[in-house]
Amino acid sequence: MLRGVGRRYGLRGPWVLRGLDLDLPAHTLVRIEGANGAGKSTLLRLLAGIDAPTEGRMTGRPRTAYVPERFPAALPFTAAGYLTHMGRVHGLPAAEAAARGQEWLARFGAAGYARTPLAELSKGTSQKVAVAQALLAGPDLLVLDEAWTGLDTEARGELDRAVAERAADGATVVFVDHDPRRLAGAAGLAYRLEGRTLTPVPASRRDEGPRVRIEATGRPAAVLPPELPGAPAVERDAGNPSAIRLTTTAAYSDPVLHALLTARPPWHITGLSQLPAPVQASVPAAAPTGAAVDVAPRSSPGTGPAGATAVVPETVSLPARPPGRRTTAARPVRPPGRRTTAARPGRRTTAATRYQAALLARSQRWLAPLLLYAALLGIGVRAGEPLLDSLGYAAAALLPVAAWLVRLCVTQEPPAARAVTAAAAGPSRAHCASLLTGLGYALALGGAGAGAVLLMSEPVSTDHTVAVPVLPAALAGLLAAGCSALLGAAVGALCARPVLRRHGWSLAATVPAALLALVTDGSPAKAAVTDLVTGSLTGTARMPFLPAAGAAVVAVAVAALTARLAALRE
Repeated sequence: MLRGVGRRYGLRGPWVLRGLDLDLPAHTLVRIEGANGAGKSTLLRLLAGIDAPTEGRMTGRPRTAYVPERFPAALPFTAAGYLTHMGRVHGLPAAEAAARGQEWLARFGAAGYARTPLAELSKGTSQKVAVAQALLAGPDLLVLDEAWTGLDTEARGELDRAVAERAADGATVVFVDHDPRRLAGAAGLAYRLEGRTLTPVPASRRDEGPRVRIEATGRPAAVLPPELPGAPAVERDAGNPSAIRLTTTAAYSDPVLHALLTARPPWHITGLSQLPAPVQASVPAAAPTGAAVDVAPRSSPGTGPAGATAVVPETVSLPARPPGRRTTAARPVRPPGRRTTAARPGRRTTAATRYQAALLARSQRWLAPLLLYAALLGIGVRAGEPLLDSLGYAAAALLPVAAWLVRLCVTQEPPAARAVTAAAAGPSRAHCASLLTGLGYALALGGAGAGAVLLMSEPVSTDHTVAVPVLPAALAGLLAAGCSALLGAAVGALCARPVLRRHGWSLAATVPAALLALVTDGSPAKAAVTDLVTGSLTGTARMPFLPAAGAAVVAVAVAALTARLAALRE
């Protein structure tokens, strides 16, 4: 639910949306219309939870999935691998996510590309993967931004049926499409975005599109399933009480057939035919521009008052079975009632972190920071040098490397893929997953560096006169490395999006910020390294507990700030 919502980019940028009021009832397909640049995509991003409103209030956070207009192929996964990761981010167990991913690829005719890298897929097949990731977890709110673009005719019809099934199962589907006949007659609500505000489009002004007549027979006294999808018109045959005729829009034909064939007792389908779209007469004027939109749920989506005009398309694409086809078996579709319970927030964060870690590992972007850290250790750590001095140097060298790793993780996803992840997990949780991934890799490097130092260095004081206990020294070195990794992660988070969104500024700021974090008085990293170096003078391993705690506080504060900004400034 939106109340007084506005959105603009930047503190003084022009308002893209202003004063929007909108309710989204369940069991409804909602169409958003408007000219190019009217703010349709901005509204969809707000509804999907990718962006936060600049003003106003949004309540309710249903399980959400989002399909962008252009899905990026620059992701180092196979189609099946990506769907499995996204299914887990949506809250599914790994095995179920993989199985559902295969089901949806098969349904869209892309099962043969399950093991194909995304970078090798055509635009149309990539879009099928994008649609599949949104549908596999059965979201309560499905947001489609030109999702039909790039799909072939069969896949478009399949998507029509899939969104009708989601609505029949209780979900809300909000969509934008350049084709005014898309889901004609099935959309229960429609709004036009113009002048930064929403105006309801009367049902009488919408094209009802093609309709389908279904003929069926049942046992004597058979009862129709309650709440048939799309609320079809029902006619009884006077000469045969067990025979019925149902008329519904094309988008709802498959869900209605599925409901009839899976009823107890089932109905026998005897006929299926296409009907032309109705031609209606003129319509009353629309509500004035800028009027608030506050809509109650409707029991029969797509129906409007009589006496209205609708444009009858010259060509009609019917996403149903061919006219006159008779059938006695259900089409193998995913049951509309198959839903997913909400996952615990911790599970989603873990799944998003695993996805980010796999993305970093497969992209091999970790290799350059690893080589830099290895080079720094090779230059500054020599065999036989005092242990504590070498551990201090290794910890100091880790800070800029950690900042680099976090920058890579925060920026490694293409914007469209990042929006998909943010809709599934929430922008703050998705951003935190990126930070955790970079920090985890930095800590692993720090541990490996400390291990290498232990193997190469001598456990003695700086003047080689006092023996240094190895275990306390190793613990002190690991704490110092952790301190540098935490502070480096904070530096990397502050020098990347959403704080610095331009790549040039981000890169230019990271190096001096990392150096300042090492040399500034009061810096936890400087304090931890200083403890090791001064302790080496006397052969004492000083534990940098206080600097490590300070670095943790700084890292948590920066993570909270940037996670909040991830929704506000994207």
